[in-house]
Amino acid sequence: MTDAHATFFDRNRSIVVMLALAVLVTIIYAATVGFDFINLDDDLYITNNGAVRGGLSLGLVKWAFTEFYAANWHPITWLSHGLDVSLFGVEAGGAHAVNVIFHAANSILLFYLIRLLSGRFWESAAVAAIFAVHPAHVESVAWIAERKDVLSTLFWLLSTLFYVRFVRDSANRNLYFASLILFAVGLAAKPMLVTLPFTLLLLDYWQLARIEELTAKAIWPLVREKLPFFALAAASSVVTVFAQQAGGAIQSTTIIPFTARLANAAVAYAKYVAMIFYPANLGAWYPFDANLDALTIAVSVATIVGISAVCIWQIRTRKYLFVGWFFFLGTLVPVIGILQVGRQAMADRYTYVPYIGLSIAIVWLASDVLNRLKFPVQAVAAICGIVILALSTVAFKQVSFWKNTETISLRTLAVTQNNYLIESNYCNYLERLNRLDEAAAQCRSAIEHDPTLVEAWNNLGTVQMKQNKWDEARASFEKTIKLAPEYSLAYGNLAKVETNAQNVAKAVEYLNRAIAVDKAGFFDAKRRAEAYSSLAATAMKLQKYDVAAEAYKNAIEAAPQDTELSRNLAAAYRSLGWANEAVPILLDVIKRNPNSAEAYNTLGIIYAEQNRKPEAIQQFQRALQINPNFTQAKSNLQKASE
Repeated sequence: MTDAHATFFDRNRSIVVMLALAVLVTIIYAATVGFDFINLDDDLYITNNGAVRGGLSLGLVKWAFTEFYAANWHPITWLSHGLDVSLFGVEAGGAHAVNVIFHAANSILLFYLIRLLSGRFWESAAVAAIFAVHPAHVESVAWIAERKDVLSTLFWLLSTLFYVRFVRDSANRNLYFASLILFAVGLAAKPMLVTLPFTLLLLDYWQLARIEELTAKAIWPLVREKLPFFALAAASSVVTVFAQQAGGAIQSTTIIPFTARLANAAVAYAKYVAMIFYPANLGAWYPFDANLDALTIAVSVATIVGISAVCIWQIRTRKYLFVGWFFFLGTLVPVIGILQVGRQAMADRYTYVPYIGLSIAIVWLASDVLNRLKFPVQAVAAICGIVILALSTVAFKQVSFWKNTETISLRTLAVTQNNYLIESNYCNYLERLNRLDEAAAQCRSAIEHDPTLVEAWNNLGTVQMKQNKWDEARASFEKTIKLAPEYSLAYGNLAKVETNAQNVAKAVEYLNRAIAVDKAGFFDAKRRAEAYSSLAATAMKLQKYDVAAEAYKNAIEAAPQDTELSRNLAAAYRSLGWANEAVPILLDVIKRNPNSAEAYNTLGIIYAEQNRKPEAIQQFQRALQINPNFTQAKSNLQKASE
């Protein structure tokens, strides 16, 4: 019986490990299907993104490939979000589930790939397990906006897999081209894949054994083989820099000096190394600290240099140390902050791929040491089980913090200091819940920590509007557009302020400006129609009929099928004395919507004013046939019949 069981496991152990990886991922991340969107990029990428909210379409394809939006160019990721909307609507649960599926697939694929490379079953399983359960990866999986991480990594692994197969069957050039195409698609999901050609060279040296000596003569043929990969990486890098410059994401050296960037890079590297062993105090965003103390910098530099020296020293006897360590160092280069994008010091999500290299170095070294010490297999298994259980437990807890904006905000504020970005986002969340005093306090704290943060000024103004502090709100929005002259939402909010002040002409001007600079597609057709219609209704009450008519026309342009907007435009024309323009519109409304009692009533009023009483009476009667309780139509009919 025992032999039969062992034979079964020997024959199916890969499947068992893959299923175990899937189960671990599911247990850790299952709760996310009940989580919300958060207002940290989820709104920018999905809930307030008009292009994505429309679902997968040719329009989205065109937009995704031609627009630099949110300081990014990752069209495959946009299409992925659009497909989510087509499948699930603008709902968070389905999108979360897709992220979890991608992470499980990546974990399984990583196990398969490393085993294919090395032939080492248990070491490959251990690396894949660390990848699957490590708490630092929670951000990449539990945050919908980080779909680009899990999606691009899938293509990274697939591209590497086809490359390995090509090396072992070099006569089949289709495998090479498949790897190249998958690499290109991955770059279009997230440009962090630019380092993949370098990692392929590391694999050439390690398990593929294509480099006997680390000399230019030995390496050049393999570099030449990968020139198409390097060309794609270079092109992606150029496009990414353009996208980030267009979005204002690249920080000037006058804001963050180059020396401060180098210091932060060294400290970040050291923290990432520490984090793989001790993943504590994880948050959603870590603010850049330009005043790191000299001791912290020195210890960090010594750590990185020391580990690098050891790996180089051991290069002949323990290639895995050199390959794993420099895989880790190299894949972090695009996000380590030398070219500073945004104002974060580091990010958990940046470890998603780099920890593969670090895990290989750690697992292979541990295996080497334990084998030399002749540790019992049962003891090794127990150690591995304890490590995976500990990491899984911390990851499970970390996942819970991503339930909604409030939980991840409070967690991040608890483990960081002076976190202006999270304070601003939390302010926005509290404002939507009408917890206005709390919201204002968060926004003011964010502005105190960073007076140039435009989102905080705009969020504060939104709170002040709800508090009926209209003059203060106007000042906050004006400060916003002074800092960011093309900040669409601030112009839209100024339109609301001016509407409240009954300056409807100025409100229209601001609303037009908001829509003109709206690159995010926030003002989609529905929002444009609602905004112009609301403004027009206010203008009608103030008897500013010319402004109302112009606003209704803009609303109709956004929603031409809305007959009520057309009827309101006709009413505005009638109030302007433009009966000849109003009548054809009303007749068209009645043709498209024969049950519009309001349209018959408005047409009747115009006929009565033109002294066409029989026709007026007929229109009022039709209105009452549709709605017998239409008081205004009854009154109008009575007057016309006198």
